[in-house]
Amino acid sequence: MGVSIGPPPGERPARGVPSVRAAESAGAPRARHQRPARTSDPTVRALEALAAHPRVKRAEDAVRDASTQLRWHQALRRRWREARAETAIRGAIASAAVEGVVLPAAVLRDAVAARGLAEAATGDPSLDAAAGLWRAGVRLGEWMPDLGGPARPAQPSPRTLLTALHRDVAGPLAATGQIPLDAVAIPRAPGVSPREGGPGAAPDAAALRDRIAALLSLLDLPGVPALVRAAVVHGEMITARPFIAANAAVGRLLVRYLITRDGLEPTGVAVTDQYAGRAPGAYADAAAAYASGQPDGVIDWIVWQAEAILVGIQEGQAICRSVLAGTTAVR
Repeated sequence: MGVSIGPPPGERPARGVPSVRAAESAGAPRARHQRPARTSDPTVRALEALAAHPRVKRAEDAVRDASTQLRWHQALRRRWREARAETAIRGAIASAAVEGVVLPAAVLRDAVAARGLAEAATGDPSLDAAAGLWRAGVRLGEWMPDLGGPARPAQPSPRTLLTALHRDVAGPLAATGQIPLDAVAIPRAPGVSPREGGPGAAPDAAALRDRIAALLSLLDLPGVPALVRAAVVHGEMITARPFIAANAAVGRLLVRYLITRDGLEPTGVAVTDQYAGRAPGAYADAAAAYASGQPDGVIDWIVWQAEAILVGIQEGQAICRSVLAGTTAVR
């Protein structure tokens, strides 16, 4: 992943991954022209250059303005736990819809209330798929800080983060025989192709190992702009497809985790899967633009990610209104 580690001298960067030169050719000035360089790390410089692009800056400003409004919503003063619980429900329903699973939110909500999701397989494939996504959403909440105080839970290592989310999401697939049990939370072996589609050819063998290593590095790399980090991590999950299945779903979950951890949307209430669930075609087009490796395509993807976060914040506002009213709308 050239955006994270850079290609060796004389080697071309991988397709779909922006480099420093690509970022600057997209129209972004060098980061040092904006402010004194905080690091000599070429990866951070590349991502700062992308963040400095005028379209990305406008998109990030809009996200931060909307995030501020959500942060000070009255419902989040004391009832933020209820709001996050509902976000896990709605996020699971929206993410399942991206994968072609249609399930009323009330069905999942009732199953959660009845404590009927103790097993990975319930006999209802649609409920199982949504339940795996819900479990992952709940797990993210355990890593998020309380909104009522300074306490912050210990954060997972990048590898733990990736494998734990994949175990939640892909567990139902293994329990029902759709993927092998040894494919859960384990990267694809050499010669094994992913069972889910995506833009471009998925890397294999050494190329895949390099992309995974770079992805893990990017998750915790200091100094990376929040919006760009979330977008590139999501894009890499879709294009590199490190697992046999459930890569895009895990990528969407990582967006919610990263923007909360990095302070772009600190409440953890935004339903960041909502836009992809509503407009899967636009989601696919944006992912293809990222995978092209063209500078404008990478910028398009980052801007799409910002739009998705904005839609998620709007849904978060709706959740807050429902919490205050003591009701949850069936979507």
